Amino acid sequence: MSTIAAPRHPTRSTELTTGIETVQAFVRMGSPRVLMIAIVLTAALRLAAGHRTLQSMSSALVLVAVIVALTGPVEWAIHRFLLHCPVDSFRFTKIGTGVSHRQHHLDPPDLNHLVLYAHHAAIFVLLLSGISAAWSALLAGAFGWPRWPSILTAIVAAQLSLLHYEWTHLISHTTYRPRFRYYATKARHHRLHHYRNERYWLGVTSNTGDRLLGSLPGSKGDVPLSPTARTLDR
Repeated sequence: MSTIAAPRHPTRSTELTTGIETVQAFVRMGSPRVLMIAIVLTAALRLAAGHRTLQSMSSALVLVAVIVALTGPVEWAIHRFLLHCPVDSFRFTKIGTGVSHRQHHLDPPDLNHLVLYAHHAAIFVLLLSGISAAWSALLAGAFGWPRWPSILTAIVAAQLSLLHYEWTHLISHTTYRPRFRYYATKARHHRLHHYRNERYWLGVTSNTGDRLLGSLPGSKGDVPLSPTARTLDR
């Protein structure tokens, strides 16, 4: 009599060896689920808002281009000043930014600390939505674009950007090696951030911030092996 094997729920990212296993683990996590729900709801609102014209398509391309351009510097700033904040700082003791990230550096393959917690993802969605609404409304007013379609387009794009961040971060810690050079390069850089020197390779989906701020060395040998890459002690 055949039996059906129980589904496997890995607790270590190093147990994920294929793309299918990585996707299955990803969709079970709280943060991706929160983000996917937010994206579906916001996209539905965008469709309901109408204005699917050539002008709205052109404005959407501009809005997405702005988000792509901002992604690298924003990732760099959040990673450097919030996730790597000192343990005696207000950001760490009162706001709590960096607490889970320190656990992530201590044990990078632990899936419990690899992506955002669901409630943190919800907070990020609200913050991203508010910030995206503000700057996209200004652009819409300046160029005469329809306001709400522009705002909702920017919010969806920002939410997709965060989901992409979570996905890229996860695959960077698996033993699965993506075929696309983009992901392979980002995964290699992120592993160097964890195991070579925590002050470099701060971008996860974009290296623009690292290029602008001098934290993208030509090779790993250009920076010393840091004794605090795992502990983030400063």
